[in-house]
Amino acid sequence: MASTGLSFVEDSLNNMMRDTTDLSRLRSFYILISYNFELILKSRIVMVENFTDKHSLNDRLIKLGHGIQAIAEALGNAGLQEVGISKVEKSSAQYKISTTHYQEILIEDFIKIRYDFLDDITHTVDSQEHERIKKYMDSLFLILRKVKEKNDEAKNGHGAQIE
Repeated sequence: MASTGLSFVEDSLNNMMRDTTDLSRLRSFYILISYNFELILKSRIVMVENFTDKHSLNDRLIKLGHGIQAIAEALGNAGLQEVGISKVEKSSAQYKISTTHYQEILIEDFIKIRYDFLDDITHTVDSQEHERIKKYMDSLFLILRKVKEKNDEAKNGHGAQIE
């Protein structure tokens, strides 16, 4: 699911919206990137934690909510490192993700970007925004690839089980 969402953003940036800096159009991408990054991290929670049943799994994911910081803390430093993330820092409306390949990705807070108009938050977009998002996508796909590898290892060997 996350790979589909990220691929959609990447394809749209490359084919339909070359070099756009229109905030109303980019806002949808920020939402998709945030949501899909959350899915990527939550997939690791599903694979590394033990759940007694589907209800306990759902409760855990709901409890984590949309907070990337909370999900990152649940995975711990070692869990993040193994998928290419060295640090997650929260600011007021974004998360700064530092990768083990020395890149930085800014991920919008999912709740804040969805409801930014209620708080009169304006996102500043400059002429390089399009290129920045493309770079973020490259790093996100590296993280996604590592997560898929770790999840496959857990499925094929040991890992989370739902009874």
